[in-house]
Amino acid sequence: MPHPAVNAVCILHVTFCMTGCTRSAAPARRPAPNVLLITIDTLRADRVGAGITPTIDRLAASGMRFTAARAAAPLTLPSHTTIMTGLWPPAHGVRENGVDRLDERHATVARLLKAAGYRTAAFIGAYVLDRRFGLAQGFDAYDDQIPRDPTASDRLEAERPASAVIDRALAWLDRAFPPDPPARPGPPDPPFFVWIHLYDPHAPYTPPSEFLERARHVPATETSLRYDGEVMYADAQLARVLDWIGSRHLADRTLIIVAGDHGEGLGEHGERTHGMLLYDSTLRVPLVLVEPGQPAGHRDDPVSLADIAPTILHAAGVNVPSEMKGRDLVRLKLVRLKPDPTTTTTTTTNEVYAETEYPRTAGWSPLEALTDGRWKTIRGSSSSEVYDLQTDPSEQHDVAGAQPGITRGMSSRIDAIRATGAPSSSAGVVTDEAAERLRALGYVAGSSSATLPSGAPNPRTTIAAWNAFEDALTALNAKRPNAVSLLEPLATAHPESPVFQSMYARALKDAGQTANALAAYRRAVHRWPADATLLHDLAVAARDAASAGRGADERALRDEAARAEQAALVLAPASAAAHNGLGLIAVDAQRPREAAGEFERATTIDPNNASYWANLGNARRSTGDRAGAEQAYRRALTIDANAVDALNGLGVLLVETNRAAEATRWFERAIAASPDFVEARLNLGIALQQSGDTRHAAETYRAVLGSPGRHTREKEAAAKLLAGLGAR
Repeated sequence: MPHPAVNAVCILHVTFCMTGCTRSAAPARRPAPNVLLITIDTLRADRVGAGITPTIDRLAASGMRFTAARAAAPLTLPSHTTIMTGLWPPAHGVRENGVDRLDERHATVARLLKAAGYRTAAFIGAYVLDRRFGLAQGFDAYDDQIPRDPTASDRLEAERPASAVIDRALAWLDRAFPPDPPARPGPPDPPFFVWIHLYDPHAPYTPPSEFLERARHVPATETSLRYDGEVMYADAQLARVLDWIGSRHLADRTLIIVAGDHGEGLGEHGERTHGMLLYDSTLRVPLVLVEPGQPAGHRDDPVSLADIAPTILHAAGVNVPSEMKGRDLVRLKLVRLKPDPTTTTTTTTNEVYAETEYPRTAGWSPLEALTDGRWKTIRGSSSSEVYDLQTDPSEQHDVAGAQPGITRGMSSRIDAIRATGAPSSSAGVVTDEAAERLRALGYVAGSSSATLPSGAPNPRTTIAAWNAFEDALTALNAKRPNAVSLLEPLATAHPESPVFQSMYARALKDAGQTANALAAYRRAVHRWPADATLLHDLAVAARDAASAGRGADERALRDEAARAEQAALVLAPASAAAHNGLGLIAVDAQRPREAAGEFERATTIDPNNASYWANLGNARRSTGDRAGAEQAYRRALTIDANAVDALNGLGVLLVETNRAAEATRWFERAIAASPDFVEARLNLGIALQQSGDTRHAAETYRAVLGSPGRHTREKEAAAKLLAGLGAR
């Protein structure tokens, strides 16, 4: 990928003040600073200062570097929610990616700064932080339009490269702060709060070739080289933003914070990626803070990403809400370990909490962790580990048996932290009303069907199976033929794992084994009837099977698909996928008005899904609402310029309104984006014929007839049209 040179940036040194942090507004002082927050996904702490992040290293030399910063969760959405709210996951309730949504009763930094007069904007690198999960509150602009594969279910890993994110951020900043603004009377422009999220170091690691070659100078495995290449690329793109700050002479008025959201296992403790375990390979992150007018330095005591929010608010002169558990990093006192008279352990107010609920997806025990800088405990449902980080920073020697007081004391404090929060919306609690509605649809769910059985495995004992699953999932997403053979033994060996069962069923469906896929989905839904995603997946499989069925079988399968989508909506009323599924079922039944209503609901919930907008355009066109159809198609194309269903649908609409010549370019764009899209090629021939270009129309019809695959409908139509032209 092209990238600009990494240039030095003029940033003033920051000061470190040893005064205590308060919950009141900062004293009167100079105007509030701009705030630039950059979060880099999956960035390990040991990559900063190691020669592969020159931009961040220069920034750290000008500011305060926190060498023992830790994430509150090794997952993108929960960790960023902690960054934005100053709350630990039990308090803000966002415990898993793609499932939970931040409740608006929890104020974010953006919301508080906007209320204080800031201009606010966010630029997001991956769908996992899409606005639908609640972090857009308070932002004037929340740029999260991530192209997604319309042939696949929504995958949280859908991303855009750092260059695209930075392009959008700089365009917004240029509009807000033109290089030579005209002089005008009145108060100065309000300050900005800009959050930029770069996702590139996340697996799979596919750095631009230039950065992969640079990484080869670092002794490492092939996986580490690719990871380091992604880190280098993100760091180089970050330099573009810092160059902009310098070019606008804003360095002395801008608080800059750079942080990783969590780390990456890279094989340590057997974990290749992140999310399953709570060792420091995935919890420790880089954290650099540059506040204007203050000297540089570093801190080695433990801090949390929960400390970012109150730090920003205090710098901006905004009252810090009392519910925030984080502390102002600039004015944070160093607190020494001290004896706790009630236990044989020691305590510090600098304790840092972390958790992962992700193992639940595999039927395994969630984990919690707590550290005070010296001692660290990791607790599962039936066992705890304790590490002395002073003598064992790589967490290789569990001393829980030798330190029972440490184990008890830290476990007690974990309980106190967790007692303050609400359960995740992913915990599977089903109300009596919802259970009754599910029974009416043919599904029986208990009040807490997602509760793990006693003795659920600790993920550290099953991490090898998870690594094998990640390999199988990579094969499945790449549509490799060996996905079924990789997933089948995992599904057989781990019947307790919802995600192993559902991905095995998906692999069977993708392989064309429709009956086996349906059977696998039905077994999984019977075992986990309160899993909304699983119900939606069953509906998709049943609808696919119905398209190949006949008569009563077809009707029964479509009814099953509709019931499953309706059940998914009972459990997850904000499921855009389920509304879209009901819309497609209505299309199959030739009920376009009903379909349009469902697609409208889907686009309201998930306005960044180009496929949903294209479906809405098709449904509106079928009802005769041509203006509404065109609006929907064009909205899809603003999200994804290569959304082939929208390109094709818009072309058809133009042909229907006697604008065939204009339609040809849309069909051509659809074919360029998807050369095997035979329907668009047929439609191009029709548009050419209606425009009077019969020679090229005939050539296009012949191309349809020569297309590989069956495509019976399109080929029959092309043959008739070709015969009508008197051509062969």
